[in-house]
Amino acid sequence: MPGPSLSIETPTAPVRSARRLWVLVAAGLLGAVLLVWVGMLWRARVASAQVRSLAVLPFTDLTHQNEDWFASSFTGEIIDHLSHAAGLQVIGRTSAFRIKGDAVKQLAVAATLEGSISQTGDRLHIALAMTRTADGFHLWSTSFERPATDLNGAIQDVSDAVARRLQVHMPPVAAHRHQPSQQAYTAYLRGRYLFDQADGEALNHAQERLEEATEADPNFVPGWAWLSIVREYRVAAGMARPNRVMPGSRDAAERAVALDPESDIAHLALGIVKLQYDWDWAAAKDELDRAAQAMPSSAMALDWHARWFRTQGRINEALAETQRALALDPLSAAISSDEAAEYVSLNQPDRAVPFAQKAVNLNPGDAAAWAKLANVLWLAGQQEKSRQIVADLRRSGAAAKLPALVLASLDARMGEPEIARQLLNEAEDLPDDELLPAVEYAGLAASLEDWDRLFSWTEEAYGERDVELPYWRGNPLVPKSDPRFEAFLAQMNLPAPDAH
Repeated sequence: MPGPSLSIETPTAPVRSARRLWVLVAAGLLGAVLLVWVGMLWRARVASAQVRSLAVLPFTDLTHQNEDWFASSFTGEIIDHLSHAAGLQVIGRTSAFRIKGDAVKQLAVAATLEGSISQTGDRLHIALAMTRTADGFHLWSTSFERPATDLNGAIQDVSDAVARRLQVHMPPVAAHRHQPSQQAYTAYLRGRYLFDQADGEALNHAQERLEEATEADPNFVPGWAWLSIVREYRVAAGMARPNRVMPGSRDAAERAVALDPESDIAHLALGIVKLQYDWDWAAAKDELDRAAQAMPSSAMALDWHARWFRTQGRINEALAETQRALALDPLSAAISSDEAAEYVSLNQPDRAVPFAQKAVNLNPGDAAAWAKLANVLWLAGQQEKSRQIVADLRRSGAAAKLPALVLASLDARMGEPEIARQLLNEAEDLPDDELLPAVEYAGLAASLEDWDRLFSWTEEAYGERDVELPYWRGNPLVPKSDPRFEAFLAQMNLPAPDAH
């Protein structure tokens, strides 16, 4: 008996057509998604290439086993590297480290770069994300794996990747450039972090770390350059006398240049020494010109360039450079204070007031900034506000952080000259190791309009090679019509007023 017959049903034409339609729809959808994805990638790449101003925000350390300096120094070095890129404005370290959350819009940049660092064993994982500031559009993200022992190489790689994404040119690293030892580079990064803290104790520790870096690796150029800079900043802060420290600052800068004549930071360090201590104006100009041109987005290099113009009495040119620096680092109290000083030099104290006030707002615990604001307000005719600041400094105890001569000078101009006269008289009998810098006594004499002692102490300051003396011509209290002022300018080899 024959068994049952088996039949296989084949899809009918309508079923086959439906399946084919779904395949085509799925393929179309996948194609559309791919097109959208590729379009977004292309849009992000085009938008990235249009970015010409960038804020690198402090990286987050996800490891939590490192000290505070680690992520901050990593971020700061990327900022410094990118400051060499032609056609890109990079917000300075001070402002980048101060800004919080949505306040980044105050920096008026096209994009922000954020990042994180984590360490597993001997490997570093670095993640980056770039965002357009105007609308939050995601421009780019990427990640890197690098040996934890090669921080210098990791920072260079990150900086180069950012520059490529933005399609800006970064000067290539010379093949012969010395690569520092891990110990030296770690000490250097810690020194740079401490320098950024901008207070006296931190400056002392910064010098120690940079000395450690150069001892660990005597061929480490940035270590020598920054050691020179930190020494000068300690002198400028009144923490050390010029003749005791600045020769060592010069030696460190000259060594950095000798080791690498192409190093921009080495030339900046040498330019600072030539300007502040050697008073070699032509050499200082050459060095500072070179640094400003090589680091077009370095607010620090531009600010020192401006200072050279101030020494020469070319205040409008100084102001232009300082404004460029402040555009790059708008939350820098030091640069704001410099702009205030330039307006004072132009005999426009009313225009100086907002910048002196900004310096105080940015660093309200700085008694010296308050004293400078009181001085500017007095010059601008706002005597009551000036008196109030002096009274508040005394009442709060902040006056103890200032040299006695600072407030005494303000008191003398406010009609209370007794303490100023007493301090000036006592100075005649003080031993050298108890004297304050001579330029401060000269300022005290100027506030009393005691011109003989003003120029006598100015001569003393010349012998001390005081780093403030190159800017003495901008002091509104110094009598410019006195023949001894012209003699002072000649002694300093500075141009006479209106001679440039």
